[in-house]
Amino acid sequence: MSDNKLGIFSWFGFVLPLPQRLEMIKQAGFEATTIWWEDEVGTPEIKKENMPAIVRDCGLSLENIHVPYDNVDHLWSESKILRNRIVDRHIRWLNDCALLGIPVMLMHIIDHHYPATPNQCGIDGIGRLLRTAEDLGVMIALENTGSVEYIDFVLNELPSDHLLFCYDSSHDYLYSAQKAAILRKQGSRLQHLHLSDNDLKMDRHWLPGEGQIDWQQLSHYFPRDSYEGNITLEVCPGEADLRKSPRHFIDKAYERALWLRSLLFSRSHSSPDSRYQG
Repeated sequence: MSDNKLGIFSWFGFVLPLPQRLEMIKQAGFEATTIWWEDEVGTPEIKKENMPAIVRDCGLSLENIHVPYDNVDHLWSESKILRNRIVDRHIRWLNDCALLGIPVMLMHIIDHHYPATPNQCGIDGIGRLLRTAEDLGVMIALENTGSVEYIDFVLNELPSDHLLFCYDSSHDYLYSAQKAAILRKQGSRLQHLHLSDNDLKMDRHWLPGEGQIDWQQLSHYFPRDSYEGNITLEVCPGEADLRKSPRHFIDKAYERALWLRSLLFSRSHSSPDSRYQG
């Protein structure tokens, strides 16, 4: 049995104070979480700089922060002014990581209006981020969103132990021609997961096993011999789950995470069923 920790994004679709959500995550059995790197509006408002300590006080490991990605396509712009705005913003977040003991900054490198092919402008900008991360002792994880060609391009052009890959199953099965193949191509750089399911039409963030993703195919490509990161869900409730309690949903999510860990790390020919049977 794999001993990879089970994690879940701290926002799992129910409007509750962050400490209450974190306590539910811990009580369900999860060991790790990730947080969105903006202040949380509520009563009281929680500044993002206070969130890492709140996570640790709940007894959870903070896997990474997920930083905002508005205008991130400007990383590839020929305009140095536009490109530097995005790079400078991410450098501030890297400094936040160093100051607050956050090991990894997770980011998108494309959104909706990226160029037809990756270019040297993007490499220059991300390279500058990477040099800052190396100096600070912080890791950067790049998440696949649209074309996985961009992930391939950047990771191949910038071979550094400080530049990692975060695989998002829903994004991959929505946008990639060869589903799950990126796991084999970049498995040596894979250190983070965003696992969720969908109907192959929209990014639903359903619990694994409730959509159309072929988890058996995904497990076939999964680098089980080298992957040492967490099994992390990035999920929200469907309509039926919203009619039940947050506790019911988070317990259900934990069961799905256990099932996925068993599936992804199975070495037997009779591996667990790719459809959740629970």
